[in-house]
Amino acid sequence: MLSDKVKNAILESLDLEEDEVFEIEEFHVFFRINTKGLEIKHYHGWDKSPLLNKLLLGKVKIIKLPFVPENETYYVPDISIANLYRKIWNYGTKHDKHRIEHEICFKTKQAAIARAKEVLKLIEKGDE
Repeated sequence: MLSDKVKNAILESLDLEEDEVFEIEEFHVFFRINTKGLEIKHYHGWDKSPLLNKLLLGKVKIIKLPFVPENETYYVPDISIANLYRKIWNYGTKHDKHRIEHEICFKTKQAAIARAKEVLKLIEKGDE
């Protein structure tokens, strides 16, 4: 069963009401969202949308992929400086590739700082 919190957030973001029938451009079928998840109208009645429902109902495990910067800046943890992070532009250098390979590129400075703090905690534990 789709939680009210998730269902309401989805409905609000799509400007829909529960069980309100809608179409998606280029699909030419009817849909609705309710506590059963996303349903699709077929000639014999309403059916569940299997994969999306499993996702919405928490029945599949999400595997988050590491952030890979393209032509953009990214942040790395740096315990050697006071603010605990550095902001870097990805030029595709061997250093950028190394950071990407070792998953130490972050989209936000907050994420880089959090990783730097984790490293500092590990260092403190090692000193004990």
